[in-house]
Amino acid sequence: MRAFRRVSEGFACGLDDWERELLARLALEVRALLQADAPAHGDADVPAAASPLARIDPGRPGESDRDREVLAALDFEVDPPANHVHTGRSTTDPVVGILLPDASEDPVTAMEVSGLTRARLREDKSDRLARLVAELRAPSGPEGTILVVLGQEADWLGAINDLRLVLAQRLGIESAQDAGRVHDVSSQEAPESETPHEQWYRGTALVYGMVTWWQESLVSVLFGGTGPA
Repeated sequence: MRAFRRVSEGFACGLDDWERELLARLALEVRALLQADAPAHGDADVPAAASPLARIDPGRPGESDRDREVLAALDFEVDPPANHVHTGRSTTDPVVGILLPDASEDPVTAMEVSGLTRARLREDKSDRLARLVAELRAPSGPEGTILVVLGQEADWLGAINDLRLVLAQRLGIESAQDAGRVHDVSSQEAPESETPHEQWYRGTALVYGMVTWWQESLVSVLFGGTGPA
């Protein structure tokens, strides 16, 4: 993964094939979570291929064992019947409440406002994730790089941030201390033996660090830098 840089059309960054596929599938997973929140008569076109991430084929050119470990670690899945909620109802998956937060602490007001705004917010987030996936799977930048067209920076930052929110919720990040602990886990060498959960946690921590670095890279170049340290 290379940092974003300015180009004539906007901002571009280079990603390996496995990195593009990982990010695309993660974005599809988040989009599926959002669409699972929709009323039964809407959002019925979620592609079956969007889930789960755990079924990613690890056999891609240029992947290391560590790369495959990262891909295999993302095993949270969407179960539409369990996660399905109607507008205004509390969600069974806490991450949906983070992606689509209530507009008020008062439950009555929150339900009233939700009926007006939740569908629009869900649609906007789903659309920008879909555009991110389209670019990841068919890069349009110079020399096959990922391109953020001028004027679309906010959409990209919002989409990437939704990826981070989902990963942070799965990892239990609620404070700077939690984030530091996750960073420490991601930087450690894999132990000789670990439980399936420990392997999942370490792999997901690696992905969280990767997505965070990617977002910081775009923010940095937007403010005149060349990428995160």
